[in-house]
Amino acid sequence: MRTVKNAFLSNFARFILLGWCWGGGLSNVAAAEFSAGVAAYKRGDFVGAIEVFSGLAAKDDARAQFALGLVYDNGEGVKVDRVLALHWYTKSASQGYAKAQYNLALLYQDRGSSTVDADLARTWFVRAAEAGNPDGVARLRGYAEGGDAAAQFRLGRMYFRALGVPRNEAEGFQWITRAAEAGHLEACYALGVMYENGRGAKRSYLDAAHWYQVASERRFAAADYNLARLYRLGRGVMRDLERSQRLYERSAEAGLIEAQLSLAMLYEAGQGLPRDSGKALHWYRLAAAAGNPDAQINLAFLYAEGIGVAKDRIESYAWYTLAAAAGHPLAAGNLTLVQEGLSSDQIAAARNRATNLVQPSTMARVAQSSAGRSSLIAGP
Repeated sequence: MRTVKNAFLSNFARFILLGWCWGGGLSNVAAAEFSAGVAAYKRGDFVGAIEVFSGLAAKDDARAQFALGLVYDNGEGVKVDRVLALHWYTKSASQGYAKAQYNLALLYQDRGSSTVDADLARTWFVRAAEAGNPDGVARLRGYAEGGDAAAQFRLGRMYFRALGVPRNEAEGFQWITRAAEAGHLEACYALGVMYENGRGAKRSYLDAAHWYQVASERRFAAADYNLARLYRLGRGVMRDLERSQRLYERSAEAGLIEAQLSLAMLYEAGQGLPRDSGKALHWYRLAAAAGNPDAQINLAFLYAEGIGVAKDRIESYAWYTLAAAAGHPLAAGNLTLVQEGLSSDQIAAARNRATNLVQPSTMARVAQSSAGRSSLIAGP
């Protein structure tokens, strides 16, 4: 019985005050302890508060770490110690606590002893903004209004993703447009995505192709990939299969997994490219080895059916095993079909083979992020 593979799709598009409150991150016991520390702080018992916060901070409680940073920063019950304040703010900020991120940025800004400090201040202001800190958002907006293209792009992306600000695609489009017009590479690509998908502005394949071209000329692999698709379909540009092929290959050779998968499917199906099972097999192998479960499914199918390669049910079983580990919906049924006629020793060999095909770290990442067909146009 033939196993099932992914069907070819004609369109590959698919882009400061201490807050004395706590949430679900604290256990009931820790919350009670933190509350006791807050009470001690409020009545001026800084020694008692520091003792409580220190105990919780040692257990990686981000709020307690922020509280300690604040105590040392302000010199409440202790001498002002900006080194310790920096230490505790960093601990808390690294766990994503927005208030700590903002105060850490302020410390670097105030220290201002080098361009490194200025860069770190900017980094933490941005992270605080993206985490929803309103003061951080104000700082980022200030950078953007001052002409900082990277800040304009980040602010625009925040409006698209509702990170720290209400979702507003029209506002996001305006900021990303400013960044793109200033030459920000990712913004150029993102603007192409927005025009193609009609997000923040009216859909325009012509404008999408223009901005993909701008990014493609600077060798942005994702732009090569999307522009290749437009040339293949004749959207916003005259249909040009040779140029499409060159862009697909350049993107795939740059290591873009989606491009490798797409190129493999195009060569296998002979749609827009000459049918070439050998090239299809090559690109499937690269994408599959990089952890793409769709490529693994299709590569396993080729081995199961002996298409473009000698039939090898053990190799097929190994690739289906990897796709199953990543949660691909076709994998389990195909494994059942392929194992018919395989001995227990052959199945064991196939499973052992699977462990050597893809790095475990890659599989773990793909298993967390994969859900059906891979896609590239991820939005800004």
